[in-house]
Amino acid sequence: MNYHHGNLRRELLDRAAVVITEQGVEALSLRALAQELGVSHAAPARHFRDKADLLRVLAKEGFQKITEYVLAAADAAGPDPLERGVALGRAFVRFSQQYPAYYKISIHPEVMAQADDELKEFHRARTEVLFDVARKAQAAGWLKGEDIETAVAFSFAAVRGLAAVLSDKLFMRGMGAIDRDALIERAIRLIIDPSNPQTARNVTSNARKSAPGKVPDKGPAKRRRKSA
Repeated sequence: MNYHHGNLRRELLDRAAVVITEQGVEALSLRALAQELGVSHAAPARHFRDKADLLRVLAKEGFQKITEYVLAAADAAGPDPLERGVALGRAFVRFSQQYPAYYKISIHPEVMAQADDELKEFHRARTEVLFDVARKAQAAGWLKGEDIETAVAFSFAAVRGLAAVLSDKLFMRGMGAIDRDALIERAIRLIIDPSNPQTARNVTSNARKSAPGKVPDKGPAKRRRKSA
């Protein structure tokens, strides 16, 4: 087998992205990549020290891409901070569907546990984008009164959860012939509804009314049992 052919570094990264998309991060192997690309088993070592090194490079590309992707979507939404928040959430979910390998790497605990300083900076930059958008949305009335950390955690958890649901093939099969774009749009607007920015807070307030310690009325059935 040849030691070099074309741009092996790029081919290794691109093929790794395909493997991650189809089989997950755990299935990735430098030896298997070399075999698939028709080069010696030692060839990848000229570009990546090990699997973790290759994953770090892909993760950096992913964080850069997703940051550019969501910021472009937010800018296209115009100056309204609530619409920018909707656009950012929508773009994050769509990115997870369009670039599943980059998305999977960005949330994989093994990758982040071995992050170098450069990858940590990419992660910090993306997080700062989330906080910046959330602060401006709060100033426009979204989740007003909540601390910013809770607001960001709530919205990011909801968006990541939606991305996970859409990637669950069995679950989505059970949903039938659903319009994914329409689902993404409505779900994101449940998180930030420009027409009623306090929607999410109202839901939280209603939930608190049924908090532990307050036993809800079970209705007529329970009352009949007591009088029996």
